[in-house]
Amino acid sequence: MEESPFNRRRLLALGTAVTTPAILGTRATAQTILPERGLRVLVGFQANGGTDIIARLIATQLQRRLGRHVVVENKPGDAGAVPGELVKKGSTDGSTLAFLASTTLVSRLGQANFPFDPLVDLAPISLAGNWPMGLAVSPKLGISTFEEYLSYLKSDDADRRKLGTTASDAFIQAFNLMFSKELGITMKGVPFRGAAALVGDLADGRIPAAVSGMVSLLQHHRGGRVKLLMTTGNKRLAAAKGIPTARELGYTGLEVTEWFAYFARAGTAALVIDEWNRLIRTVLDDDNLKGELVQLGLDVETSTPQEVAERIRSHQKEWKARMQSVGMPSIN
Repeated sequence: MEESPFNRRRLLALGTAVTTPAILGTRATAQTILPERGLRVLVGFQANGGTDIIARLIATQLQRRLGRHVVVENKPGDAGAVPGELVKKGSTDGSTLAFLASTTLVSRLGQANFPFDPLVDLAPISLAGNWPMGLAVSPKLGISTFEEYLSYLKSDDADRRKLGTTASDAFIQAFNLMFSKELGITMKGVPFRGAAALVGDLADGRIPAAVSGMVSLLQHHRGGRVKLLMTTGNKRLAAAKGIPTARELGYTGLEVTEWFAYFARAGTAALVIDEWNRLIRTVLDDDNLKGELVQLGLDVETSTPQEVAERIRSHQKEWKARMQSVGMPSIN
């Protein structure tokens, strides 16, 4: 089994890389209109998950280019929405950004008291990339294909139909209902507080299967801790060409692609938004960084702020339709 490039030493290095002064000497302080004080990127999930690792890889490159600290702070909870809430209440000087997953924005559709409106309270900056969901099983099961997993589910044992998830929000509820509808089998979602706990239980056989972002599962598939059987993307991932898509397997209703984007507070000056957009797009155009992100399951894509706003509108419309198709009312 191929060893994961993101082993424990690599994860520990990433955990400190964006706060270590040593790397600041690699480039003279760049000319920028961004605030002189420390710059922060808020992530709504626990450390060492896919979202956190990606945010830190990008932040390290931003820091090298700027010649000043770019600190990643984990703010887990509430379906990953805490960064958006904090940025909404924060400064308009552009010193603090939210790195949000589109799955978090789906939760707004099913939650009356969701803490922010991404198009009213936040200022979009740029997309960072796209990623599919993945279905993984415990290697303890000895299952190698999706067809074998379907046969496994047809037992009378209800425990076999448990499906681990990394949240208990509207996105996961809707996706589980979609999954059950497509397979014709009622699955029982089992929420976990983060990807590390979910992967640990899969590796040890305490839960038979799980659905999570490929950016959280792919490295562990390579390391043999989980066995990926399917992705929900519209094409096979370049870094996981052996894993079929839901469409290939005949489950077109499970074709789902999600994404990451950066946001500042609404009211932030357009010049500051444009400067962040320029910097983010520049570092994500670096071939070495792209290569690392691809290995995590991210299809790098940047954009203008206006394109992020349009992506949000179309994404919310798509998920409203999906929720209605499985009998879930949308609130917003």
